[in-house]
Amino acid sequence: MTKQVRWALALWTVLAVVVFNVTFDWQTRLAGLEFAGAQRHRHAAGQPVLTVNDGFRPMVRSAALQSSVWLGLILGVGALATAVAARPSKT
Repeated sequence: MTKQVRWALALWTVLAVVVFNVTFDWQTRLAGLEFAGAQRHRHAAGQPVLTVNDGFRPMVRSAALQSSVWLGLILGVGALATAVAARPSKT
């Protein structure tokens, strides 16, 4: 593996991690707002509120799984594109 290929794969990895972090943060923020709203509605209706472990943790797990899909997709496409670009030309 050449130095250029290693650099390309490293850059694709950095991009994938950045996209994972941004999407995970955004989805976690939305989950927190949704959880807080649901807690307010449950409290206003006289229902017992959920614990963070019971109500918010599954939302965080879902956000991590959805963000992991993007991470895997970007890494896969990046590795494939790098492999195609690194092939020797047939001229």
